[in-house]
Amino acid sequence: MRTYILATTCLAMSLTMSCRRSSDEVWRDTKSAGRHVKRGVGTLGGKHGESRAVVSDEEFYGAKPQAKNEEFIALSDDADAPTLTVTQAPVPQPKETPGELGSTIPGIDAFKDPSEIPELASLFQHIHFEYNSSLVKSDENLATMQKIATYMKSHPTLYIFVEGHCDKRGPAAFNYALGANRSNTVRSFLINEGVSPDQLFTVSYGKDRPLVEGDSEEFYQLNRRAQFRVYEKPQHG
Repeated sequence: MRTYILATTCLAMSLTMSCRRSSDEVWRDTKSAGRHVKRGVGTLGGKHGESRAVVSDEEFYGAKPQAKNEEFIALSDDADAPTLTVTQAPVPQPKETPGELGSTIPGIDAFKDPSEIPELASLFQHIHFEYNSSLVKSDENLATMQKIATYMKSHPTLYIFVEGHCDKRGPAAFNYALGANRSNTVRSFLINEGVSPDQLFTVSYGKDRPLVEGDSEEFYQLNRRAQFRVYEKPQHG
């Protein structure tokens, strides 16, 4: 339990400052915090939980997994505090880390908003989620991700960051973890559709970067999203 508390504390302390830091620093913090959370979950449950890939439409659309495969991160002792189901799948990790010494891929600050690129603006639409969920249930979202997968398979020099975002409700640490689950759900789907894992990176911004400001469900829904940043590696002929 002591290790679990330390892991949660590390997550909150390392990430609450992200709004004043660069995107590259947030990316590095997200990777580090994810490792702490993973160790904390294992300690809390007395074991290292078994991860599981989403391999069917039924699972992807939100069928409830068996209880033995579920793990929870409790972020408060308050009985009314939210809990988070850990659904990260055991998908391959990219061979390179953007922005690291020796990497051929620059840091996240070099990735562009696809809405600024005419060819990509209509393709890379935001993926939206229900409250406190990292499941994708909309036919529109599913169609968007399938189109992205098709495009990326024919453009192997295109790399993307999938950003995970949340609405303003709930503890900051919870929302960072939820945002990570959302971005990893999208990444897992794209890999299952045949996109190379080396083209796909994820980062969570939690509730730090709302798309719109407001307190209505309409605004909350717009902010519960995964969105994309893209980078095209130059061709050397």
